[in-house]
Amino acid sequence: MHLAAVTTWFLVLASVLGIGSRADALPIELKDSNDTKYQINTQVVPLNALSNASGALTNATFTKSVTVTYYYVGFTPWFGFLTTYTTQHQVNVPLTPAFGDHATSPPTGGFNSLLITAVNAQKLTVPLAFNPGQALAGQDCPSNGKNKQLIFASQSFAEQNLTLTRKVYVPSNAEWARWLNIVTNTGSASAQVTISLLGLIASGGQTQVVSTSSGDGILSIGDLWFTTQQNVSNSLQPTIGYVVQGPNPSVSLSNVGISTTTTPPGKAAFSYNITIPAGGTAIVMTFVTVQGKNKQAKSTCENIVTDPLPSNAIKCMSEQELSQVVNFERITPPTLKKSTVTLKFNKTAQDTAQWKGKITVAAGISLNGLPVTVDFGGVTQAFTLKKNGSANNGNGNKFNLDASINNGVTKAGTYNVSFNLKGDLQTALAPYGLTNTSVQNASVFIPLSITAGPGRYAVDQVYSYDATAGKSGTAKAP
Repeated sequence: MHLAAVTTWFLVLASVLGIGSRADALPIELKDSNDTKYQINTQVVPLNALSNASGALTNATFTKSVTVTYYYVGFTPWFGFLTTYTTQHQVNVPLTPAFGDHATSPPTGGFNSLLITAVNAQKLTVPLAFNPGQALAGQDCPSNGKNKQLIFASQSFAEQNLTLTRKVYVPSNAEWARWLNIVTNTGSASAQVTISLLGLIASGGQTQVVSTSSGDGILSIGDLWFTTQQNVSNSLQPTIGYVVQGPNPSVSLSNVGISTTTTPPGKAAFSYNITIPAGGTAIVMTFVTVQGKNKQAKSTCENIVTDPLPSNAIKCMSEQELSQVVNFERITPPTLKKSTVTLKFNKTAQDTAQWKGKITVAAGISLNGLPVTVDFGGVTQAFTLKKNGSANNGNGNKFNLDASINNGVTKAGTYNVSFNLKGDLQTALAPYGLTNTSVQNASVFIPLSITAGPGRYAVDQVYSYDATAGKSGTAKAP
């Protein structure tokens, strides 16, 4: 869908985007590792604009200095030509706004509200907006003494046999915000549900799609991510990146659009048609990054959809939640047998991690030359297996898959797998609580992501951590 194109579906969404006085939203501010501030709604009473419901962003601010390029047309006196000149200036003020309609006073609307827009192929005259209008159900995923994930109360829609909730996570070691949009079918029969995410981009009618995963500036349902910015030469607004699905998802986007012509301009909407079995749950996982330049926004989006999914992207997700994500390739948690992490604070690059467990492998896979990638809390190693399933990168970095082979390819089954990592693990693991401080029996969680050929495995594993400052630290998982 081109930036200026608006489908009938999008006009239906736009028509229900109310504009009124700013609702009584109580946002909580969370910062990412780039010090970008995300203002997240926790209560919205009354709901005056669907784009500003619970879990939506009222705004986001990029706080670092950035170089802004100015373009202007000058006159060349000798030959009479008009020439475009450019100058660059470093801007030390925050880049804002990112979201909402700032043409009104006070600003209205927000970004990334969760809506149900159709049930069993029947469009709803008025979408069901997730907006329980009550305090958070909880907060978790602490980092540096502050909870980084907001857990919203559930909201039931009895007539449609649906229950909705959300989780919003902003990590301390990555430059994005993540949403888990969770929809449960409480009925006795399967239901086809259209899940939509609706919002306002602050650049409004000057919104320009700069980059897409397909390599052009045209939005389509096949795009995994895209970036936008305000289409003026001296913009003091940030660039925004959006990740809407992963490679080979179980459920792909069904619609995507940004309108620059409707009122207010800058409406963005993404939809997914999902069949949820009776008693089942589907999760749509999306990400947003707010940056000073398009290059950084593009890079952040590309990193999220890499293979394997970065371990920090599944941080603070339960094994059940991982299995319920539908807009990314299916993720299977590995089974842990034993794992130990040893950090040596008085030595350089001598930290180690050992992990042993089991993964389920499909039939017909040749292990000879099979690429494997391990991302252990941000410590990554790429391996290439030999025909017996082993790989040794040297310097203490090894991987082994003990699979049964028949005629040179795997038999289907669940097999032992292990890896060893060695080097500087302290830098990557410190945000997860493995710090150079004296502590005993502290519970810490380290996310793990493994890709082995067509298999995708991930888990956020709990460890017990003991450490003596200046000497060593040991984390063990049973």
